[in-house]
Amino acid sequence: MPPVALRVSTPADELTLPGDRPAVVGRSSDADVVINHPKVSRRHVALEPTPEGWVARDLSTNGIWYDGQRVGSVQVSGDVTRLRLGGADGPELALTALVPAAAPPAAPAEPDLDELETRLAPGGAQGPAQRTGRGPAPAATPGWPAGAQPPAGVPAQRPAPAPAPSPRRKPPRWLSTVPTLIWLFSAAFAIGALVALS
Repeated sequence: MPPVALRVSTPADELTLPGDRPAVVGRSSDADVVINHPKVSRRHVALEPTPEGWVARDLSTNGIWYDGQRVGSVQVSGDVTRLRLGGADGPELALTALVPAAAPPAAPAEPDLDELETRLAPGGAQGPAQRTGRGPAPAATPGWPAGAQPPAGVPAQRPAPAPAPSPRRKPPRWLSTVPTLIWLFSAAFAIGALVALS
């Protein structure tokens, strides 16, 4: 699991910690997150990234409070985890684990060319031949010379629809190895016959 960043909100500031190293919250000027309040110790809370997510661990004498109870450590969930420092009425520390966005879905795999079937475009013309200009020339309108169209008001006869292609079953893959096996048996027989005759 990649490291998850942690949003830390204090009464005076808000910042985001990367998930690659622990951080310290306290009153000391060298703390990663500084809260200048008399109830806050110089090193009050350790914020530690773990494989399960972030953990807030108490380092102080006055404690950390979660849901009105003094606790030694708290697992930070995906929702906002609100702690009070130094007492139930101490300054609030709001922690939010920033779950990375879901990866975009993988691109679909290229189709297996052995499994593709010929598909017909409307009117019975084959799709690839129609798009590339290859293939047979379009049929003339029945009853009219090639390339001529019936005059306006004369209904054109529609050509009969092309028959639907019959579904073909693909032979089992092992069947493609039969010619190779026959060749190998023939070669082995010929070599055996030569050895027996010599």
